[in-house]
Amino acid sequence: MSLAVDLMHLVVIVTGVGIGAWALIALRRALPRGRFLVFGTSSSGALFGCAALAGEVGLVPPVAWFAIVMAAMAAMTAGAVRAGRPKTRTT
Repeated sequence: MSLAVDLMHLVVIVTGVGIGAWALIALRRALPRGRFLVFGTSSSGALFGCAALAGEVGLVPPVAWFAIVMAAMAAMTAGAVRAGRPKTRTT
């Protein structure tokens, strides 16, 4: 189980750093101020995910925390992409 938890730690950290870097670079024009919100959320998600996987948060097993954190990061990324799209006006 230790190797699996270590691998989940690595995936959470790489995902958090990757989403943060993507937010700062790719969302520069689409969300000028919102990219920092996405960066901060991905960083805090990675920190919380690592703490939860280490057993610091004992509400559910580590595998469930992994799924929750990864789903939250995916939802946040989808929301950032959706918010950054140009809006068509129908008047």
